[in-house]
Amino acid sequence: MTDEREGKMSGSAMASYAICAGKHQLEITCPPSESGAAALMGNRIHAYLAGEKVTPELNDEEWEVANRCQQEYAEIKEAVGLGEPDSSTLEKRLWYGDIWSGQIDRIDHFGDYTALVVDWKTGRVGTGNSAAENLQLRAYAVVVKKNLPNLKRILVAIVQPMAARYTIAEYDENDLILADEQIKDIVNAALAPNAPRTPSPDACKYCRAKAICPEAGGVATQLAEVKLEVIPQLTNEQIGEYLEKADIVDAFIDALRAEGKRRLMDGQEIAGRKLTAGRTSRSIEDPVEAYERIGLDPYEFLRSCKVSVPTLEKSFATKNDMKPKEAKAKLEELLGEVLVSKTGEPIMTRVK
Repeated sequence: MTDEREGKMSGSAMASYAICAGKHQLEITCPPSESGAAALMGNRIHAYLAGEKVTPELNDEEWEVANRCQQEYAEIKEAVGLGEPDSSTLEKRLWYGDIWSGQIDRIDHFGDYTALVVDWKTGRVGTGNSAAENLQLRAYAVVVKKNLPNLKRILVAIVQPMAARYTIAEYDENDLILADEQIKDIVNAALAPNAPRTPSPDACKYCRAKAICPEAGGVATQLAEVKLEVIPQLTNEQIGEYLEKADIVDAFIDALRAEGKRRLMDGQEIAGRKLTAGRTSRSIEDPVEAYERIGLDPYEFLRSCKVSVPTLEKSFATKNDMKPKEAKAKLEELLGEVLVSKTGEPIMTRVK
């Protein structure tokens, strides 16, 4: 996998550089990592939102996320009250000199002096902060201003429909000067000799170097020394401290296992480890063809099928020439109690 940034700093990682200055210099010693399923799904949705042809077509989950992104973007345009943009720049990498860059999902241009920067977040875990607090979007405002110096007003928006409501922030000329100074300080600290590494859940989460980071490994050693039988006697404060360490260790262990698997798949040997065959699953890709082949009564066949609600909404919207939001509401009305919503057990999450 090639790195179009050539190992240079990324605006998308600016928040993690701010809390772990040494992250960047350790990461550049590691090869680019392979994209996981969530990242690949996000790439496909981003391509669709940029107007590119996606092959194969978006699946139900991807289509739902993309559709919700578009709905929230329409609401953002209405909220900022600027009308339709004069032009838009999609999926464009902008450079701040030759030091760092940002791959920006969407920039809408309104005249010569105003721009709206939109960042799509397609996962189910949110950023945990607003557009005004988000260092990635602050870096994007700075790099957009660097490339388009005539701009006097830059609005930034985070769209994360699976995790939280969109938020918008505005930077005027003075805000952009202050933001530029802050980002320069973060970048300079990260490029300084012997920049310190300070592992934390947020710093380690997407760090490619966590499997070789001595400090992250040290946290793992600390946690391994805690005896299981003392856990019930820990105070709430101690539980919180250990859970923070556990989040760091989880990231470290995931990276360690991924690297071990990669080496085994490359034919290398690792003591005490081997590859075994993956689990086999069965599915029917074309239910219409399956129905025609087996000759069951239609009702008997339907009892064997699981209905995808997003696919049903998509088909209903197309058939009735409705917008997705309208189709969803109408379908819920028609289905009534037949449409069942289930909520799982509460999930413990970090408070940032």
